[in-house]
Amino acid sequence: MFPASPAYVPVLLHVKWFIRDHDWTPQAISRVITPTFHFWLGFTLIILLIASLSTPYMNRHAWSIAIDRFMNRLKPHMLTFLRIGLGIGLMMQLFTGTYLAPTLVSHDPGVYVVLILAILGLIHKRTLVISGAAILTLYLIVSRQYGLFHAFDYMFYLGIIYTLFVANTRLHHTYPIVLYLFSGISLAWLAMEKFTLAKLACSLMHEYGIPSLGFTVEDFVLISAFIELGLAWAFIAGLMNRFSALILTGLFLMTTTIFGITEIIGHAVVHTLLLVFIIGGRDASTTLHRLMPNAILRHASVLVSFVLLLFGLMSIYIWMGQPHSWFV
Repeated sequence: MFPASPAYVPVLLHVKWFIRDHDWTPQAISRVITPTFHFWLGFTLIILLIASLSTPYMNRHAWSIAIDRFMNRLKPHMLTFLRIGLGIGLMMQLFTGTYLAPTLVSHDPGVYVVLILAILGLIHKRTLVISGAAILTLYLIVSRQYGLFHAFDYMFYLGIIYTLFVANTRLHHTYPIVLYLFSGISLAWLAMEKFTLAKLACSLMHEYGIPSLGFTVEDFVLISAFIELGLAWAFIAGLMNRFSALILTGLFLMTTTIFGITEIIGHAVVHTLLLVFIIGGRDASTTLHRLMPNAILRHASVLVSFVLLLFGLMSIYIWMGQPHSWFV
């Protein structure tokens, strides 16, 4: 574990918000995969295996049951928490002249009219579909203006859009699953940034004087990427979701002391999602490792799926991020 000091947190943030160098191209997988990469991949798989093996026992522990009982009282209000937090996050963007993310700025007043509609639609449950349509419009604008490669950094908004669209339908019970899925994929996508564009995170650490805990800066960034991807997979697979959300919330709060208002604006909506996950717990997750009836297959599937996610997503990230790609 990392010491609980703002100066000693891993680089679990969106590096592109803070770095001045925007001339970057994802490097090939052959350059990413090194002996150090293999070591930390193995270490991450061991941690995931331990998490998979210990989850059933932790769920039966007295303190875990007590937490579940308390959080179950808040579950009926999950959508309310989401509406309030999302509204606060969107208003922060409006007041700073941005939309969806701290670095996304438009000179078109119409964009901010749509942003205002997204905020107003959150006031009443029956108008959530208006807010969903407005955020979808903003996401399409981002995709067109900045390219899908950049828009995919904010895939968690797709889960939010789905939630707002189905909140008043018979599919309302499915929105936690979709939120977990898109939030996990979005976090995993950002991990690819650190795997294939490590020089950006290294430059950020040098610029802000972030210590590397005795590791080389390159190794520290690689470790951060595996932590980020491990937490992402925990959300997707349904491993200790409440605990993972608490860890991520704590890390983001600590990095706020370093990066200030930009990170506050950028992660306000993410903090809202993490609060929803803390309330929802494991019952709201996709819980992929419940699908296998055999225990050995269940635990093995967690590891195999993680490796497939890592290399599959990395291949897509590198392909989409090339300079002459249609997605950039």
